[in-house]
Amino acid sequence: MPSIRTINPEYLKHVPEDVRVIVVDDSNGSIEANRSNMAVYRYDDYRSWLGENDDLIPRKTDTCRSFGFYVAWREGYKYVITLDDDCKTHEGFMDGHALVGQEQEVPTVDQRPWYNTLDNLVLEIDGESSPRFYARGVPYCYREHQPEPVISRQKGRVVCNMGMWTKVPDINGLDKLGVDVPDSMSVREPCLAIGNGTEFSLCIMNVAIMTEAIPAFYQLPMGANVCGHRLDRFGDIWSGYILKRLTDIKGDLVTIGEPAVTHTKAGNTIRETQVEHFGHLLERDFYGLVDRASEATAAADYATMYNQFATNFVAEVERSSLVPAYRSLFADMGDKMVRWSQLFLPAAATFRASSESTGTP
Repeated sequence: MPSIRTINPEYLKHVPEDVRVIVVDDSNGSIEANRSNMAVYRYDDYRSWLGENDDLIPRKTDTCRSFGFYVAWREGYKYVITLDDDCKTHEGFMDGHALVGQEQEVPTVDQRPWYNTLDNLVLEIDGESSPRFYARGVPYCYREHQPEPVISRQKGRVVCNMGMWTKVPDINGLDKLGVDVPDSMSVREPCLAIGNGTEFSLCIMNVAIMTEAIPAFYQLPMGANVCGHRLDRFGDIWSGYILKRLTDIKGDLVTIGEPAVTHTKAGNTIRETQVEHFGHLLERDFYGLVDRASEATAAADYATMYNQFATNFVAEVERSSLVPAYRSLFADMGDKMVRWSQLFLPAAATFRASSESTGTP
C-alpha cells in the first residue's frame, strides 16, 4: 500500500492478521504501523535496499508502490495484493483474488483494440441507470467505431487479477467535468479474462499478481514535467499495457472482476484532468514504442522478458523521430525500466536467496 496518511485498519478488516502488510510511506515519516505484521518503509529504505538505484522509486506519486513490490519479491512471497489506502475490503476479499496462480477456464472478452472496463460495472446516478462512462486511460480515439465485444471461454494460468470497485468508479477525469458522476453499484461479470490482443486500462487500486511477474510490473515513474505540465495517473495504465503485452506473448491470463472493494474517496476532478492531459497526448507514441519493443521480445520467464522488452524499448526511443521533450521523457523511462529489470536477473535472484538464508534485507 502506498500512502501519505495513517492506514485505516477498518479498511483491512478482511485481510487476515497473519498476512504481511507492506506500506510505502510517501510522506516520509508520518505513518506508523497500526496492526500486527505491518511494516512501514520510508525514503531512506529505498537507498538501503536499492543503493544507487533508489531513483527508480519516485516521490510524491502512487507509483512508489514499486518499492513494495520489490520488497515482496526479495522476501520470497508467491503472491502480492496491492491496495490503495482509500479502498475498503469486504468478506471474501482474499478468496476473490485466490484464482491468481491457478489454471482457470474463464469467460474472455475480445474487443480490439481496447476494452472499457467500466462496462463490467453497474453504474447508477440517483438510482437510475447511468449513461456510458469510460475508464481512466481509455484512449479517446478508441471510443467510437469499436466492434462489439465477443465473449468466449479460454483456459490458462491467471497471473494477475484486477479487482473492481463499488461507490467511486475510476473514470477518466475530463469526462467528469460538468456532469453528474455515477456511483458503481456492483460488478457484472465476477471473472472476465481480457483476450489476447485486446488492451484495457489496468487500475492498480485493487490488484493481485504472482510475484514471479513483478519484474514485468514496474510502475512507470510519474510526476515528470512535460512541456511545463505534470504527468501523472498513467503509471498503472502504461505499466498494465506492458504487462498485458508480455502475458499475451507468454500465453498467461489477466482477469478483471471480483473481489470488489469500496472505493471511498473521489479525487479532485480538476487536478485529475490536468495531470492526465499529457498522458493522453503521449499515449499513442508510448503505445507504438511498446508495441514495437514487444514484437521483438520472446517468451521466457517474466524477468528475462522484461529485460528484453526494456532493452528493445530503449532502442526504439533512440531510433524514433519524437520531439525532444517526448524523447527525453521516454528515454528516462527506458533507462529506469532497464535498471529495474536488472534487479531481477539471475545474479540478483542469487542475492535474494542468500539474503533469505541470512535474514538480511
